[in-house]
Amino acid sequence: MSRSRRGSDARDRAASGSTEARRVLKAWGAVLIVVLALGALFGVGSLARYLQAPPISESFGAEDAVVALRLEARGTSYLVLVNEAGTARSVQLAERGFIGTQIAWSDAGISTGDPTHEYLIGENGLVKLAVPGPTEGVHDRARLASGPGFAVFTGSADGQRALFVDAAGPGASLTGTDIGREIPELASCGDGIVMATANGIAPVTPRTSDFAGLGLFDDVVALACDADRVYGLGAIPDGPEPRERLRVWDRSGGAPLEFSVRYPGELIEKSPHSPFVHDGRLYWTAEWNLWSVALPDGTGHSSGTGEIPVLDAVVSGDLAGFLESDGASEYEIAAGTPEGMLAAVEGRVFGVATDEEFDGGGRGPSFTRLDGLEIFSVDAATGERRIEIEVDGIDFPRRDLHVTAIAVDPEWAAGR
Repeated sequence: MSRSRRGSDARDRAASGSTEARRVLKAWGAVLIVVLALGALFGVGSLARYLQAPPISESFGAEDAVVALRLEARGTSYLVLVNEAGTARSVQLAERGFIGTQIAWSDAGISTGDPTHEYLIGENGLVKLAVPGPTEGVHDRARLASGPGFAVFTGSADGQRALFVDAAGPGASLTGTDIGREIPELASCGDGIVMATANGIAPVTPRTSDFAGLGLFDDVVALACDADRVYGLGAIPDGPEPRERLRVWDRSGGAPLEFSVRYPGELIEKSPHSPFVHDGRLYWTAEWNLWSVALPDGTGHSSGTGEIPVLDAVVSGDLAGFLESDGASEYEIAAGTPEGMLAAVEGRVFGVATDEEFDGGGRGPSFTRLDGLEIFSVDAATGERRIEIEVDGIDFPRRDLHVTAIAVDPEWAAGR
């Protein structure tokens, strides 16, 4: 081979190597741009953790978590588990419908879902159960603990369905049944679920064929159970001192006793939420307050004649405003009662508070930046508010974040 030919080959190889080097540098440059953009979006401290936040899988277990959250940030939904130290573990999990997927927590595990599946999350992993029947346009309406499992009631334009998750044994199973257009109010009661009917209190199981229980159109908008009694609250009417209907059923049978719950002033919010019984009082949430009345005795109105006894509702806790964290930061309570984003467990109400700042975005679009997130509780008996957990190991996006559901470990809550 001539000297000139050898020189030409060398120049070709050098040029080829230079082209390859430029291609590699260009590729890494693109990666760097993406990384920097994600760093600006989520914060450098959480970028690495966010990049590792996978879709939910069978290896995702509760482990040492004590709080479960459903979050949404810019079109992506997450399930987040938080331990007592404040460290979060997140997975991507699509919401069911436009209202938001609920969470329930019991000795059987953590229950939640996505558009086409139910998930039963245990300590070391989860069971994924396919939802039978149509799933288009379906949303969660109620999710309740039921003995060895959970019951999930969904709704859509095509009607209502009941999904029963049985967690007994080494695995889990799901049974679904159509319940037509019936929308009864429901309550966990001991090891089962009940509804109020025209004939009294009836159990709700996978074998139930008639779901014609009382609900919104019967002025029963919230239901709570305590031992041998079931309490049904009606809608809150207009007026300067509105009086709300309260019905009390004995589970053994008979017509309900009726009472009138009187508020001290007019409320804009017309529906009570999250009722529960604790230490001789009935509690519920409405318009950013925790309300209560003493449990009535057995002398209520029951026959359609006579005067209905009046029970005066009092504010037992404030569910609005700000919580002071370290003396410098103020966290605003973000879990609103109308959205059902409060968990009532063992005489305490748990919610979420956030420290957020509005960012004009500079040259880009404006957004709300999450600077901190805390789990707080309110003692139903005293009204005391306190911060339970400061979430400092955040591994989910911090821009335009919305909390859509919360549940807490009942065993952990009992020790608070």
